[in-house]
Amino acid sequence: MSITVEGTLNIKRITGANGPFCVGDLLTDIGEFRVKDPILDQFEEGSYAGRYIIQRIFPWSYASNGRLVLEIRARLVDLHVDSGTERSLPEAPIEPDPADEVSAHTGDRSVGRRELEASNAPAIERGQGEEARSASPTTGSDESPDLALFGDELHALVAARQPVKLDPTLDDRRRFREQRNRLKAGLQYGFVPEEQVWYPEESDRYQAYLAVKADAS
Repeated sequence: MSITVEGTLNIKRITGANGPFCVGDLLTDIGEFRVKDPILDQFEEGSYAGRYIIQRIFPWSYASNGRLVLEIRARLVDLHVDSGTERSLPEAPIEPDPADEVSAHTGDRSVGRRELEASNAPAIERGQGEEARSASPTTGSDESPDLALFGDELHALVAARQPVKLDPTLDDRRRFREQRNRLKAGLQYGFVPEEQVWYPEESDRYQAYLAVKADAS
C-alpha cells in the first residue's frame, strides 16, 4: 500500500567509482527520509517541491570509513514535481553507490535491511563485474550502439528526435545511467523534471523550459 505526501526532495549528485549518481533527502510533514531510487539519477543537483508517492519505508545501514551509518529509506512509486531549483548542495560524506547495494547483500537474505524482497529481485543481479557486463546488450555488426542501448521502442523515438521518457524500473541501474548519459551528452537532449521527460535541446518545449528557468533565477 502506498501513501502520497507533499514535500521537498533535496537531490545531491555524487561521483563514485561507477560515475555520477544521485541521492536525495525527502523532507515531509511525517518525517525525513533518504531516497536512492534510480529515477533520481536523471535530475540535476537541487531542490524539488512536489508530491511523492511512497511505496515503502524501511531502515537501511551500511559501513563507511570505519563507521556504521543507519538511515530511514523511502522507496518511491512515483513523483510529481511542481517546482524545482537547480543549485549546489553542501558536500555530502562519501557513501556507497546504490547500484552496488543489491549485489553486496545477496549472500544473506535474512538481513532485515535488505531492500528488495525475493519476489521483486531481478533475475540478474547488478554490479557483478564481468558477469554484469556480459548481461548488458551487445552490439552486433548490423546493430547500432544506440539500438542496443535503448531497445527498439526508445531508439525509434531518439532517431526521430522525439521526446523520450526513460524507464527507471530497468533492472540494470548502470544501463539506465548509460541511457541518461547518451541522451544528455551524445544526443543533445535536455531533461524537464516536472514531466520527467527528455526533449531534444532544439525543441520548443525544452527552450520554453529553459526560458522559465532563466526568469526564475
